[in-house]
Amino acid sequence: MSSLCPLCHQHALKDSPVISVDYISGHPFKLYQCIHCRSWTTDTANLGSPEQYYGPAYYNSAKGKFSRLFEKIFAWNHRRNAHKIYRTFHPEKVLEIGCGRAYLLKELKKKGIEVHCLESDEAAEWILLNKEIKISTLTEEKERQWPYEDNDFDLVIFWHVLEHLDDPVAALRETARILIPGQHLCVSVPNITSLQARMHISTWFHLDVPRHCFHFSRSGLVDLLEKQGFEITKIESGDSIQNLYGWLQSLANLFTPKCLNSMYCLLQGITHIKRTSIMSLGVQILTVPFWLPVGLLGFFLEKLCDQEGVITVYAKKSYTTNTEKQTLL
Repeated sequence: MSSLCPLCHQHALKDSPVISVDYISGHPFKLYQCIHCRSWTTDTANLGSPEQYYGPAYYNSAKGKFSRLFEKIFAWNHRRNAHKIYRTFHPEKVLEIGCGRAYLLKELKKKGIEVHCLESDEAAEWILLNKEIKISTLTEEKERQWPYEDNDFDLVIFWHVLEHLDDPVAALRETARILIPGQHLCVSVPNITSLQARMHISTWFHLDVPRHCFHFSRSGLVDLLEKQGFEITKIESGDSIQNLYGWLQSLANLFTPKCLNSMYCLLQGITHIKRTSIMSLGVQILTVPFWLPVGLLGFFLEKLCDQEGVITVYAKKSYTTNTEKQTLL
């Protein structure tokens, strides 16, 4: 691990006793904390091949990530978020970093918006072959400039993607380059300083190691955006369904700390149930009378305390970015 936090570069990373197990591969991963920005970093030094952590076990298939009913809810939720984004910004040209099944971009496209997506070339083939969305790819994200012109977009979206990137700082720097001055950035991420995360970090559903390389605090994300030349315009609770499910699955995980997210595998369908322990799934189902009411209570308590498990930050590109200021000096 680097001695300095790769996000804020202000403080040495602090060793911690937190080790979390990936629910797909079963591999354990150690976490380090930055005292300055309060964000955490996953130690990926011994990371295996991408197929072990992504692939069908993570994406499922082109038909959907979840079983039929829950996939419809998932798709409806993305369409709802697209309508909110449209009402808020009325963009003309949008770039989403990592679009998955592109539910959000497809809905924006219906409104006459020009939509683009930037993906890793290691993404599932059916994602890259999406005929409805113009998708560009990067081979080595942190070493290559994005294939877009300066001041090219009026909205860039990171919808639960920034935490997956090897170098979020470089990604935000590129975002500042391609955004039109005064136009907007939307970032939604899990909040590691939320009540549900602090309940028991290593079994927190939204930790999702090692796919989540970084785990942002609210203050750390704000500081990171401001350093890259963005002005924060609004911070709000993220997706309500993700916030609620974060509580429910995290509480269920407390009963099976060595086999996480069994209920989540159930939502994904028969194929994924086979990848989890039947005993663990049984325990999580039998303990529903405990974690369901407690999770509902926690969900509303988080809202009252403004400490939600998932947050969405809206920001706009300053008319003079930090990079431009350095050039002028």
